[in-house]
Amino acid sequence: MVQSRRYWVEYGVLQSATTNTSAEPEDETEQFLKSSVRLTTGELGTEIKWKVISPCASSLFAVCDWVTSLTGPFVLRFFASGWSEEFHDAAKEAASRIIEIIARGDRHFTCRLKNCISGETNAADYAVECVFKDTSQQFHVESVGPRSAIGRVFGTFLSSFPCKSSGSYSEIVSRAYSSVLKSGKPRFDHVLAAMRMPDDEVFWVSYHRLLLPNRNLPQKPLVLVVSEINGVNIKLI
Repeated sequence: MVQSRRYWVEYGVLQSATTNTSAEPEDETEQFLKSSVRLTTGELGTEIKWKVISPCASSLFAVCDWVTSLTGPFVLRFFASGWSEEFHDAAKEAASRIIEIIARGDRHFTCRLKNCISGETNAADYAVECVFKDTSQQFHVESVGPRSAIGRVFGTFLSSFPCKSSGSYSEIVSRAYSSVLKSGKPRFDHVLAAMRMPDDEVFWVSYHRLLLPNRNLPQKPLVLVVSEINGVNIKLI
């Protein structure tokens, strides 16, 4: 019987192994988001799995140091606007590719985003304010900052496509708002969405977003969404 061991690497530290790797756990979302990398290795090869947007660089660098002592071939499974899967025969090749993904996935907040977190500037000018309504049990856009990404493209009208509180786009992008309100901590995401532009054309839009809980009025279920559009690079095989 072929047996493999599964490890979690957290903050660069290898955790205790488990041997029950026959089935995928129901939900590992929180484990990946809190900086963990999953490492599964056995006589048939090694799988390395992580989320690019999580703060897991130290764990990935540690994996690169260990990978030469592991059995190939190597499977890299990583989430960046969707799950990707790559296969590498050599340990050196797998480690080199991980380093490349770290470099491309590194996120650097602009001064504007840093200021929004620290409160040194008026975040509302750059943010979309979303408030939870008890009557509809949904988040609704309350205001659009004139210097926000949506404001620059769609204007500050609450009737524009991104501001509508119905449809799959609104439902998916607002799922994280509740967790931000519950934790009281900012959250950073990378989103890829098909959006209808003001001229009615539909485009794929990739953007980074910073979700901020309402600190001035903590009793009000309000989330500030600060976004920045970035390019879309989808390779078709």
